[in-house]
Amino acid sequence: MSMDSHIEKVLWTQDQISRRVTELAAQITHDFNSVSPPPVVVGVATGAFLFLADLVRNIHLPISVDFIRAESYGSGTLSSGAPVLSLDSKLDVKDKHVILVEDIVDTGTTLSSLIANLVSKGASSVSVCTLLDKPARRKIQVELVGEGKFYRGFECPDYFVVGYGMDFAELYRNLPYVGVLKPECYK
Repeated sequence: MSMDSHIEKVLWTQDQISRRVTELAAQITHDFNSVSPPPVVVGVATGAFLFLADLVRNIHLPISVDFIRAESYGSGTLSSGAPVLSLDSKLDVKDKHVILVEDIVDTGTTLSSLIANLVSKGASSVSVCTLLDKPARRKIQVELVGEGKFYRGFECPDYFVVGYGMDFAELYRNLPYVGVLKPECYK
């Protein structure tokens, strides 16, 4: 059975995502053009890995790249509300501008804990670049740090989505688009 048959509808195609990622990278390049030292781009594993790769290839600045991992979903469809940091960044972010790259901002709980982690390490500013923003589910207002900015690819309706790095039980990450997973595939 094809993975495509598990998708109720496609929200954003591969071409739409590619265009939007290019626009976000151009905005980041513009905004950080005169920043010194160069920013550190930290991708939130594993969901943001495709977005991060495409984004950094289109940022025309010297940047450092690292990963951090926080787990809050397990194999379910709802955030536990208690994210666990299972992989910390290895690069020194003290007195640096950090751009945290997320696949999706949902309740805001995980993102807030990751920002707090970077602040505790001395980051001078923390910006967020998320492919999808789901404000309808927000429980915590995300507070950026210093001169931090919020970059959003698309506003996501309140559906359970997969593809372009996002998963259900570690599956569907390799879909080239973002789509709504049929409920019978996760219930």
